[in-house]
Amino acid sequence: MSPAKKAAPKQRKTAKKRDRPLTVLHLCWEYPPRSVGGLAAHVHDLSRALVKKDIEVHVVTCGFPGTKDYEHYENVHVHRFDAYTIPSEDFLGWALQMNLYKRMKAADVIQNLDGEVDIIHAHDWLSGPAAIALKNAFRIPLVSTIHATEHGRRQGIHDPFQQMIHDIEGWLSYNSWRVIVCSKYMETEVSNVFGQPRDKLDIIPNGVDYKKFDLEFDANAIKSQFAMPHERIVLYVGRMVHEKGLGVLVGSIPRVLESCPDAKFVLVGSGYMKSKVKQLAWDIGVGDKTLIPGYLDEEVLLGLYNVADVAVFPSLYEPFGIVALEGMAARTPTVVTDTGGLGEIVDHDETGVKVWVNNSESLAWGISHVLKDPALSKKLGKQGRHKVEKVYNWEVIADQTIDVYRRVLAEYKKGDWQPGFKPGIR
Repeated sequence: MSPAKKAAPKQRKTAKKRDRPLTVLHLCWEYPPRSVGGLAAHVHDLSRALVKKDIEVHVVTCGFPGTKDYEHYENVHVHRFDAYTIPSEDFLGWALQMNLYKRMKAADVIQNLDGEVDIIHAHDWLSGPAAIALKNAFRIPLVSTIHATEHGRRQGIHDPFQQMIHDIEGWLSYNSWRVIVCSKYMETEVSNVFGQPRDKLDIIPNGVDYKKFDLEFDANAIKSQFAMPHERIVLYVGRMVHEKGLGVLVGSIPRVLESCPDAKFVLVGSGYMKSKVKQLAWDIGVGDKTLIPGYLDEEVLLGLYNVADVAVFPSLYEPFGIVALEGMAARTPTVVTDTGGLGEIVDHDETGVKVWVNNSESLAWGISHVLKDPALSKKLGKQGRHKVEKVYNWEVIADQTIDVYRRVLAEYKKGDWQPGFKPGIR
């Protein structure tokens, strides 16, 4: 018997259809323990929040060495397929082949659940082709979350590779019953870039599991891994790619050190710019004040967030910015560029500090502004955490998402797109 069949509750065979839980199939390319960006954390935390609301959640995602093909973890059914061995010369070719495997795996899950999947929920273009095929094959309404766009990441479409991703994103948004975006900024972008009407879009912010930052740990032991006792940690966490503004951040370091010579910059993450960032730091003479440890395990990272004196996220393009929520959840004063979703998360000098985009001098001012003012630092940490608890709470976000699902299902049941629909019969 397949894992999907095992996952289906036995009462499905005898329970009346109206009594069964609303069942959602999430499609994503990354899911813990595999985590490349913020998408994995988003789908994981959303899925956990939904099951607490009596929604049955199945996630179909890529597997990789060391993971199970199926697991029922924290009441979420996770189905993985082998994407690690797909032969391809480039990422786009791999992604398109991966979607074929994802479609087959998801079709097996749907069939083993007797077709009783109410909503397909796709996350970004990397699940687009599979989601659209499944929607049409099984006549299940499709909801998508567009977490970012290729047009936004690249500040336009400049080559055939980018054009294909852009086309898939547009195709996915067109084929979705509703499109969820994480910020007002993204609502405008998706509407303008793909020609989607605003009344088809729902703004539901990302969230963070803020309680996990309230952990017991040895602060001195954590700090000693990254800085000297007298140094003050300026923390960046995220992918090391152009749009995250790493060059701007490194460019701000000499200015920060002029007024705060005990600052130590710890840049956590990886990506194609990692070696370039490290070399740039040495080229401008701040290599000894810059540490790039790569990926950290969660317990160490949570501790580092808590011991940091300021968290900084200097993105050039940022649809939302979950890492800013993480800094705020840890009660660490947070500095962000006033762009995209980051500008919506932070209230300047109240829950964080906002600085100009792509401007090392402005960024240096924001970092120093926090480091030199202990009262402000304490206020930002306290009020940032309060806003996270009130606005970016997964329980609230789950309720908003379920509302989208129920509105879609209500429209779907009134229409003529259901399998076996006959005119005049409801």
